[in-house]
Amino acid sequence: TIICKNFLIKIENQFHFSINYINNLVMKKNFYDLVIFGSGLSAKAMSLVARNAGLSFKIITDKNFGNITNDDTRSLALSVASKKMFQVLGADIKTEAVKKMVVIEGGLGDEKIKSRLTFDRDLVDEDIAYIAEYSVIEKSLDKALKLKDIEFTRDEVIDIQKESNHTKINFKNKKSFLCGAVIFTEVLNSELQKIYNVKYNFFEYGQTAISATLRHSKSHKGYAFQFFQKNGPLALLPMNNKRGNNYSSLVWTEKTDNISSLLLSKKSLEESLNNLCSDYLGEISISKGPSSFILKKLTGIKSISNSAIFVGDALRAMHPMAGQAWNQSLRDIAYIADAIAESQKLGLDLFQCPSISLFDKKRKIETEALINSIGFLNSIYDADTSIAKGLRRNIMKLADNYKPLKLFLLNEASGGVLTRPNLLNGLKPGSNII
Repeated sequence: TIICKNFLIKIENQFHFSINYINNLVMKKNFYDLVIFGSGLSAKAMSLVARNAGLSFKIITDKNFGNITNDDTRSLALSVASKKMFQVLGADIKTEAVKKMVVIEGGLGDEKIKSRLTFDRDLVDEDIAYIAEYSVIEKSLDKALKLKDIEFTRDEVIDIQKESNHTKINFKNKKSFLCGAVIFTEVLNSELQKIYNVKYNFFEYGQTAISATLRHSKSHKGYAFQFFQKNGPLALLPMNNKRGNNYSSLVWTEKTDNISSLLLSKKSLEESLNNLCSDYLGEISISKGPSSFILKKLTGIKSISNSAIFVGDALRAMHPMAGQAWNQSLRDIAYIADAIAESQKLGLDLFQCPSISLFDKKRKIETEALINSIGFLNSIYDADTSIAKGLRRNIMKLADNYKPLKLFLLNEASGGVLTRPNLLNGLKPGSNII
């Protein structure tokens, strides 16, 4: 009897061991260190950080991930720190260096220049920024990532549950998997907003931006221009030459009520641009575009909630005036990269790492300060009162003549005046504590 009893116990123990072993295998197969929501550049940048850290990840998107649209008219400004970040991550992005940035009130067409502010690379002994087409950045990230089909899914999420030390994601097709952390890089859909109790309140500036790629007869010499006009700024950003021709990226902000008249036809837009910008670019034609998008502002979303991290467009929306939107997303991701390194080195849960706490606190301060500053500048250039005119011209004069202020503005634009995460300094992820 004793022998039979011991034999049965042994079989039972082996059975439980086998079940646990199988469960562990199943769990491991359906477990990812990170789940990343989104299909844009921020989702790919976050995935590249995960790849470099050796983490398993899954990308969830409702779009055709990996189908690059070459007709996208946008170009993005990468800060000096953002450029360093991608060099460390192994993404070789072809860019055009901005050697000088000239900010002008007036100065287009027959309008005289009322004030001017110049940022020159000689002041800091490095380029001001780098310009690259959206499609070029996307191709470079895809080349570095080498994504496999199993690393992303288009399945519809119906529920996300926090379970002890992991998160469970349930899909409409009855499938599910577990993960250590969820990262949102784009605005959450209505169902996900309910799950995370997120409420987006967008403020419209009453302005719409036109973007296009311009071909022109004069060389841009690596100069970027931003002209402040009554109805919004017009930016000309230098791009890489192609086939011996000169190209620049246009971002023209106007009152939304005026956009339809500007976009009546490609020919009429070219005529407007030649009347306004020929002194700077020579004869102008539109190579790609135009396209337009309404400008909105969004702040006040928590960066961390219920084991989920919100970055980029999931966290904020801002005016394109300073060309900082995507650079701000990359700053978010650089903090997370440091936290991942801390987690691996110290054996801590990601949400217990110092860099995550810094991300939660410092990014709120940095982001709200930047967005409010841009909103203020936009409003004083929009106003036509004598007080507003005097204020903006005095601000420009002060910034142009007072070197410490100019350096402060350059440092902020290049990657931030506060202590930066390692990637933004061109170093491998990992904070000073490790």
